[in-house]
Amino acid sequence: MKRTPDLDRIASAQLQRPQGVVLKGQFTDVLRSPKGKIKGVCLQTETATYAIKLPKYLRPVLVRELTPGDFVQVWAYCEAERWRGINILPLAEPEQSALQARWQTRDTVSRPAPNQVETATAPESPALHPKPLCVQVCRKGTCFKRGGRQIMESLETVTAADPSLQHVSVEGVGCLKACKKGPNLKLSNAKKVISGVTPENAIALVAKHA
Repeated sequence: MKRTPDLDRIASAQLQRPQGVVLKGQFTDVLRSPKGKIKGVCLQTETATYAIKLPKYLRPVLVRELTPGDFVQVWAYCEAERWRGINILPLAEPEQSALQARWQTRDTVSRPAPNQVETATAPESPALHPKPLCVQVCRKGTCFKRGGRQIMESLETVTAADPSLQHVSVEGVGCLKACKKGPNLKLSNAKKVISGVTPENAIALVAKHA
């Protein structure tokens, strides 16, 4: 497949993306633009409160599935002194209870105030987690007709249910320039478009590269 300048730039940006971390804490407020548009999430952890911008496809989650006060985990990285999120999920009940217990035993003076938002420095001692992986599934033209939607649904179901794949996000995208070989998908940690994908081998591919 002939590569285009746009694909080369996307691949280069993905390779240069800083190593992400998982931030766990309480969703305190929605991050909005000066015009009031939803842009991301304000997350209070044990050490600071982070203003994290989310990609467009994740922003509706803040309205549909989460409310301020919920405990969540956000896959994020710091770039150009700004935090950018890759995925966000509710925190599992055991982790939520453990986090709340730790907070209750800490001196309340040492807890960060909600308006003290961290925008530049990295967390002091985050646990290391697998590098976030984004699976881009073509949902245009023949790819969509040949099973693009079913592939997305299968991947979303599996990644949501499997704890070992919680660092994997699934995104529907436009044409990947391989229509005759579709359905197609692309992994953020690989340069090539993968063609002839089915719901079954898509899951195997993601598990292999995750």
